[in-house]
Amino acid sequence: MTSRLGQMYGLRLLSEPKVQRVAVTLVLALVLVFRLIQFAIFTTQIQWGYDFSAYWQAGSNLLAGSPLYEPGQLAGPYAPQRQFLYLYPPPLAAVITLLSALIADYRLANWIWAGLGAAIIVAVVLAVGRRERLFEPDRFGGLLVGRGRWLLVGAAFALPPVVGELVLGNVHLLLLGLFGLAWLGISRGTVNGQRIAGLAIGVAAVIKVFPALILLWFLLRRRWTAALFTVVGAAAATLVTLPLTGIQPWLDYPTVLANLSAPSDTRDTLAPTVWLAPFLGFSVSRVLVTAVGVAALAWSAARQDERTSFAVAVVVSLLIAPALYHHYLAILVLPFVLALGSRVVPAALIASYLLLWGGQQDALGDLSWIVNRGLPTAGVLVLFGALLAVSRLRTPERQPAG
Repeated sequence: MTSRLGQMYGLRLLSEPKVQRVAVTLVLALVLVFRLIQFAIFTTQIQWGYDFSAYWQAGSNLLAGSPLYEPGQLAGPYAPQRQFLYLYPPPLAAVITLLSALIADYRLANWIWAGLGAAIIVAVVLAVGRRERLFEPDRFGGLLVGRGRWLLVGAAFALPPVVGELVLGNVHLLLLGLFGLAWLGISRGTVNGQRIAGLAIGVAAVIKVFPALILLWFLLRRRWTAALFTVVGAAAATLVTLPLTGIQPWLDYPTVLANLSAPSDTRDTLAPTVWLAPFLGFSVSRVLVTAVGVAALAWSAARQDERTSFAVAVVVSLLIAPALYHHYLAILVLPFVLALGSRVVPAALIASYLLLWGGQQDALGDLSWIVNRGLPTAGVLVLFGALLAVSRLRTPERQPAG
């Protein structure tokens, strides 16, 4: 591509790495200014801390000795779409009690939560990018060398799902950090690395259920230590928070999870299960999507290199979730960075990245779903397909010790 630009009159300067970096920096800077304006506007609207309100309220309930889950969640099917409605296992509520005790307004507390999320994004991109040698001179024409690594950080913050997650205050940036820590542990190729990876996924699984799928990946890849420490991490997180949560929320949670039904409003829902539900029914669709996802995970674990296969596992864990919204896709920051290390076809990676920029377009009327749901869903599937297309021979296998 660079050689072709060098032969085109008027575009020769674009073949020079320094000019390319300046051009990318200017474009990214404009996008980030726009994202910052979006963020500032949303902090004054109902979206600010909308999801975080559930965690803050759950923490307040624990402090007050009130039930963690609402009676309607135990009585029968309910839609997972309402402010202050807590849907997750008890340990997260115990962690949030600190913020609930110190700050009486969930909107104010969400500033701390958002700051933590932003720090996690920076840490994951820089740490995983360094581990995958993305910042070395022989990669990407030296674009990411030195201060250029902040271009990759900026690209992460430019993703609309990241802005949405920072605004709404859900748990997916925390999960991003735990997924990233798990990969850093596995990629070390040591027994201690496997222990770190397992503990990270164990904690993630008691924050939200879908990260538990990585336990299956550990087993399929024969990372026995990581699999064992996933159970240890989940048990430890449960026991440490048990004095705050008590036993009853754990007795209630299986019913809360079983009663979780399809979203009542699907305008923002990207889950393949929800797409298929009008044709097959919600339950059948959920089983089918899970079966296809697990089969793809098993194929990848058996046939692809560890880096690519882990990225596939993270994407599958999202796709099989029955409630998947646009801002959940902030977790894809990690698969994108790993995809750069796995040398996924660049055109597919760029297409996936841009497709995730879908959003509300009410001017389209009944066709607004194309931009709001269709494009982001296509973006995830393009990334998924591009990762599955990576040949095992294209990236070297790490051989872990132990």
